[in-house]
Amino acid sequence: MSIQEFYFAMTDLWDQLALTESAELKVCGAYIERREQQRLVQFLTALRSDFERLRGSILHRSLLPSVDSVTSELLAEEIHLQSYSEKGTFLLQILRY
Repeated sequence: MSIQEFYFAMTDLWDQLALTESAELKVCGAYIERREQQRLVQFLTALRSDFERLRGSILHRSLLPSVDSVTSELLAEEIHLQSYSEKGTFLLQILRY
């Protein structure tokens, strides 16, 4: 599953859970901030091990970013990892000949 697909699946779940929140909670700033932090941690901890380095970097920041901004970082890392994997596969093919 790609980062984009994973992000959409998680936001779908979070939207469904948000339907169970009371109207009072939906306007409480402290609750919303805590909920967003929990979503970030849930999102990061459920990632594939390929993203371990970036996950650790994000979780050790003094101010946690939003899930949306982290998704952008993860998409860039996913592209980097795919490129690296393709180069490795290409080199293996060359070495076999």
